[in-house]
Amino acid sequence: MIGIREQIAWIVYFLLFGWFLAAMYDVMDHFLSKCRINQVLSYILQLFCWLALAYLSASYMMKITEGALTIYAFGFFAIGALVHFLRFSKGFREDLDRFDRGFLKIYKRVEKIIILLVIPKEVLLFGKKLLPKRKTFEKIKLWFRKKFRKGNANEENTDSLGDNLEHPIPERLRR
Repeated sequence: MIGIREQIAWIVYFLLFGWFLAAMYDVMDHFLSKCRINQVLSYILQLFCWLALAYLSASYMMKITEGALTIYAFGFFAIGALVHFLRFSKGFREDLDRFDRGFLKIYKRVEKIIILLVIPKEVLLFGKKLLPKRKTFEKIKLWFRKKFRKGNANEENTDSLGDNLEHPIPERLRR
């Protein structure tokens, strides 16, 4: 027999875990919207994330209830998620945006320090000698632009034999 005290503790745990699942959805949605990835890849990532969260929630329920699953466990998961979406979701997303901006400011300031800590100075110097200089990159870009740019209007519509590739416009449509 499950006591009232245990059931109230389970309800609180399930409400909090439902809120956690909804917050994880907001975090995943926030970061997927910031990334420029293919829609299909986004769905695949969401699928794997939800499978991992489903496994986590099933393990959590079995651990908390010691194997005695009650029907209201899923209901309180849903209520916890609904409370998050109705009450806290907008503020949570704003906080995620603020976190992103703050993290980027800090990262920009310490980026060079992190690189120097992770990659030895000798490797950086060797890589600098191997890579071409900036002027070389500019020359390559200009060469590609010249090679693949569109010609003037006369060159665009002719093939290699000098034949005109434009379709003749009928006389009645030229008016």
